[in-house]
Amino acid sequence: MRIDWYTKGVLTIIAVLLGVIALRPYVSPDAVAHAQGSFTGVQYSGPSNVYSFFDPRTGEVYAYFSDAGPTAHFRLTKLGAPPVTVK
Repeated sequence: MRIDWYTKGVLTIIAVLLGVIALRPYVSPDAVAHAQGSFTGVQYSGPSNVYSFFDPRTGEVYAYFSDAGPTAHFRLTKLGAPPVTVK
């Protein structure tokens, strides 16, 4: 009879603690997802030593050489029109 109470008590404690672990992310989430960060939607192209980034929201194009800083900054104003240099 005593072993039966002990077993039920231990299993009840285990079940309660597992429930606490399972519900903790809903009660106090630790991390915040950053799926909509500042670089969301930016497209990348990197052939040989030139790296290009295009932001379709603003139409801006950035070009970098692998060993230098930003080498060119353009803005696309109209589809099919030549890009405008941004200073």
